[in-house]
Amino acid sequence: MSYKLLALDIDGTLLNRKSELTPRTKSSILLAQGRGVKVVLATGRRLTNTLPLVHTLGLTEFVVVHNGAVIFSPQAGKTMSQRGIDLPIAQELVDKLDGLGMNYVVYTGESAGEQVMAPVGSWDEPEDLLTHYLGESAEFVEKVKLDVPPVRISLIDRVEKIDSFYRQLASYNGKMNAMVFGTERNIWRGIEIIPANCSKGTGLAEVAKRLGLEAKDVMAIGDNVNDIEMISWAGLGIAMENGSKLLKTEAQRIAPSNDQDGVAQIIEELLL
Repeated sequence: MSYKLLALDIDGTLLNRKSELTPRTKSSILLAQGRGVKVVLATGRRLTNTLPLVHTLGLTEFVVVHNGAVIFSPQAGKTMSQRGIDLPIAQELVDKLDGLGMNYVVYTGESAGEQVMAPVGSWDEPEDLLTHYLGESAEFVEKVKLDVPPVRISLIDRVEKIDSFYRQLASYNGKMNAMVFGTERNIWRGIEIIPANCSKGTGLAEVAKRLGLEAKDVMAIGDNVNDIEMISWAGLGIAMENGSKLLKTEAQRIAPSNDQDGVAQIIEELLL
């Protein structure tokens, strides 16, 4: 099968455990592009934290960020589509989080200036959770008052608080999409809240449509639960060896780990 589009998750997939893009992986991607394969990054990161890799790899087509909520065109230099959490729902969630005293950040998205907001007094644990786990710096405000539908709300807090809040989100079923993620520290857990019916899979499907391609033309590689929809939609869905058990059960194939240049090995075998 000849694949025309390769979609790659970043953290835990494209990058190794040290968050490095290895020379072998970079070379394989450049060679694949030289053979006409279009390469798209699909990530939970925001655009600012994704563009350095886009430029390093010479990607020009599209970038899927915020787990599918935003699609950006490096070539056009603009956001092609952006989906937000319904404004009243988002504000209600933020107010609940404030009442519970939880650590969270709100992303307004690229169409609204890519603002990242957090309430004063949050993220004050001994270790810098915001920087360590989300790789972010935020604008701290007395009260998070939303005037545009945000593309994402991210939480990291103690496991018991996260689990309790996640159960409360059941009442919002169909109004937003929530994913729980773990950390290397057992006391911390997180939740990503994005628009309803939104995922890396929907983002990738939109990119493929814009390029005139179908699912059968697409190969996707990821490592975590937010990659499930993406690898399930693609003609060939691949999970990293270092990936989550749940993702592996959905994958058609397992790639070597990100510390073994797994992405490069797959590209060399199937695309070069």
